[in-house]
Amino acid sequence: MLPRVATEREHLIDEVCRYCDLRERLTLVPPSAKIRGLYFRSIEAVLARAGCAQRYRELYPERFTAILFHPCSEFLVRLTVGASLLTSPERVHEGMFEIGRRNALAFSESLLGRTLFRLLARDPQKLMLQAAAARRQSMNFGRWELAFPAERTAVMTMTEEYCYIESYLLGAATGTFDAIAVPVRTEVELQDRFNGRHILNWG
Repeated sequence: MLPRVATEREHLIDEVCRYCDLRERLTLVPPSAKIRGLYFRSIEAVLARAGCAQRYRELYPERFTAILFHPCSEFLVRLTVGASLLTSPERVHEGMFEIGRRNALAFSESLLGRTLFRLLARDPQKLMLQAAAARRQSMNFGRWELAFPAERTAVMTMTEEYCYIESYLLGAATGTFDAIAVPVRTEVELQDRFNGRHILNWG
């Protein structure tokens, strides 16, 4: 990597860390925590659709294989940097929300997504069950537990979830409902940065 690019990376990371807990979070995420490369690719895809991918590619020219597992800590760095480029460092959580939301929408528009949504008949409960199952195949850390305490209410409880529950993952949940054109009201309850739940009410 060119020294100039490395310096620019560090400068932007320092700026982002003023508005989120990235640096402290990285000290707590174990090296064993891994995530598939397709999530890295989704960051760039969202930025490309928003017309602001060039800067990200200059900072992060390395590419990861979609199917293989890669360090979660590296994903968190790229997620926060990408989010700050999408919005601004001051609005990094808004950027993470948008990356999660837009990625869910893009998946729904893909061939696989259209097939899956047709098979599941656009049923929010079935889609959320599928999302929880897909997560188990794409990350080797944490646990999601899904409950339906009422007919149009879901509670997704997340344990040892190192990605940002209150922004990135909330955006993904919102984007899933956007994709099936079902209005949803969302609430986040955090126990701490790695444990919490989404409460979703729709219809």
